[in-house]
Amino acid sequence: MPRKTRKLSNTGIYHVMLRGLDRCQIFHDEQDLRKFLKILHLVTHPIDADGKPMPPYCDIYAYCLMTNHVHLLIGEHSEDISSVMKRIGISYVSYFNKRYSRLGS
Repeated sequence: MPRKTRKLSNTGIYHVMLRGLDRCQIFHDEQDLRKFLKILHLVTHPIDADGKPMPPYCDIYAYCLMTNHVHLLIGEHSEDISSVMKRIGISYVSYFNKRYSRLGS
């Protein structure tokens, strides 16, 4: 059964939760946590191919990183929430799959 379409926030601020596949761990050690924080920094302080600053994709107001999930309080900026979350998710999954020699989402 398909998920109901979510209502967009009038404020552009969202509480988002990311969870590992089958609720498995997504952070195994300090290196994984640092990588995720670096990705969050890059969506709030992006740079172009020449290393020049670009407008932020979003604002991160708060975060909580747990071993098997993440909570974000995130505000839209130059990208909508779905684009930002896709950017964060793909970046971390690419890192995680490469580091742990796995495939999939």
